[in-house]
Amino acid sequence: MSTPATAEFEARSYELDPYGHLNNGVVVNWLEQGRLVYLRDRGLSYDSVPERFAVRTVVLRQEITYKAQIRLGDRLLLTSRVVRCGTSSFDFEQSLAFSDGRAAASAAVRMVCVGEERRSAPIPDGLRSLLES
Repeated sequence: MSTPATAEFEARSYELDPYGHLNNGVVVNWLEQGRLVYLRDRGLSYDSVPERFAVRTVVLRQEITYKAQIRLGDRLLLTSRVVRCGTSSFDFEQSLAFSDGRAAASAAVRMVCVGEERRSAPIPDGLRSLLES
């Protein structure tokens, strides 16, 4: 398992749904930001991956389990790590917790490398090394 990356968030008023809960679409955005932080911590970005490795990474599947309501002003910590690298895909495990440590949500996200012909492509060795670090 790789070294995790962390990002902090606070639920803002315009991110709430009509019931006063954080909108689920916001959680999807936060998860993406967590994956970007993970890449940044390894000297990468979405733009630098194709430049360095001739592949792009895209979300293939995303499963989110909500464990508690997130309300206005709640502060949360998102932890992201790569837990598996296959031939052309890799899996993120992401967990969102309140500042007191209570679980708010967890996610399993499968990313796939896509080559220039817009088909899955093997994970380049250099990218694999960075993802697994």
